[in-house]
Amino acid sequence: MAIICILASGQITSCQTVKEQASAIPENINKILQTSCMSCHGSGGRLLAMAKLNLSKWAEYTAAEKANKASGICYEITEGKMPPKSVTKSNPELVPAKEPVELICQWAESLKPKAEVK
Repeated sequence: MAIICILASGQITSCQTVKEQASAIPENINKILQTSCMSCHGSGGRLLAMAKLNLSKWAEYTAAEKANKASGICYEITEGKMPPKSVTKSNPELVPAKEPVELICQWAESLKPKAEVK
């Protein structure tokens, strides 16, 4: 497994394995999820919501689970099913705008396994 280190001013500031890097949620996506999803789907969230998607345990999901769950997030927010109307009625700021939704969907697409060319 390869190790990637980030250099700043000639000093190592951060290191992680390639596997860890690939499995992490990108910062721009994480910001959207923090705003719109984590109150229910994160640590201390709602039981039913966390049973379907627990973002605080993202690192524990397999690559296939991550791809499937990310696709589900894309679908749910694109269709306006998430955040649920019962929540957004009193908190409309939780509904992501068009651009963040597109970013989520692009990220979800990037997690899908690539078909091997033979």
